[in-house]
Amino acid sequence: MPNKHQEELFIANKVHRTSMLGQTRFLLLLLACALLVLLTAHSLKSSNKPGSSTATGVFPTGGGYSIFHETMVDMPWTEVEKAAKQDAIVLLPTAVIEEHGPHMGCGIDTYGTYMTCKLVRRELEAQGVRTLIAPPFYWGINGTTHVFGGTFTVRPDTMKAVLYDIFYSLKNMGFTNIFNVNMHSDGLHCVTILQSIIDARKSLSINAYSVLSEEEVARYRLKGNEPFLVVYKSPPSDEASQQYLDIHAGAGETGIIAAFFPDQVDTALAKTLKPTNLNRDKVVEWLKDARRVTPLGYLGDPASFNPAEGKKYLEDTCKMIAASIERSLRKK
Repeated sequence: MPNKHQEELFIANKVHRTSMLGQTRFLLLLLACALLVLLTAHSLKSSNKPGSSTATGVFPTGGGYSIFHETMVDMPWTEVEKAAKQDAIVLLPTAVIEEHGPHMGCGIDTYGTYMTCKLVRRELEAQGVRTLIAPPFYWGINGTTHVFGGTFTVRPDTMKAVLYDIFYSLKNMGFTNIFNVNMHSDGLHCVTILQSIIDARKSLSINAYSVLSEEEVARYRLKGNEPFLVVYKSPPSDEASQQYLDIHAGAGETGIIAAFFPDQVDTALAKTLKPTNLNRDKVVEWLKDARRVTPLGYLGDPASFNPAEGKKYLEDTCKMIAASIERSLRKK
């Protein structure tokens, strides 16, 4: 029989072997975890690259991690001051938070305006025009869709006050050329923006502009040569010839958002939605009682959305906006 010393030695060796085995297993597990992290990071990096394919089959430039991506919000203050000294211009996105049917979130206008400014900035920078994007403004007016959940609306005086303070802040930073890009067509919302720009030009002595399409200029009964306007020609569209309106969360908006922010669109649900089939004569009824006329909160035909067409339309629009801004800068 083994003596007590031999037993202790046997137990010590067994404990040592068990400890070594445990350490080996731990190291192998740690190595496996590290490898998994590296592979996952590489996969995420690849999927986030501009041009990466999505479930829609479209190759978007990508919306970014949030509406602050590629804006001055993500810049150090020193870089902001440097840009101001370089006479950089500022794009100010304005939109709202409102319902966009059962197939999309409530931030669609804000996402769309932000993406527009992002693409315009890239076009301008490529032409040597130093450009910054201000944080997107989304506390606007929803006179029609405020009857739906998820929709915020503010008073015109509130909106004017906040916009004035934004213009004041930008001037205080050293920026004097500010171009507003708005993607929300509520009449009072748009008029309030124009009034805010006119007031800022007078009281702050800045070059503030509203960037409008030729169609918007006609809609608001403007001449198009007002000093506070930058007018661009919209890309070709068959909207005017369409029998039915597609103006809110329909095929157009759904296609654009599906191209650049695919996670914001329930594509399966969108394809089941029936067209509202409202003509221009019925739009007044919708403006007065949207909940009754369009109980699901969309006006158009979201089921026929096309991400590729939406992507091309927005990119073409942004090229025209950038060209108009550049022309206005050359005239100064």
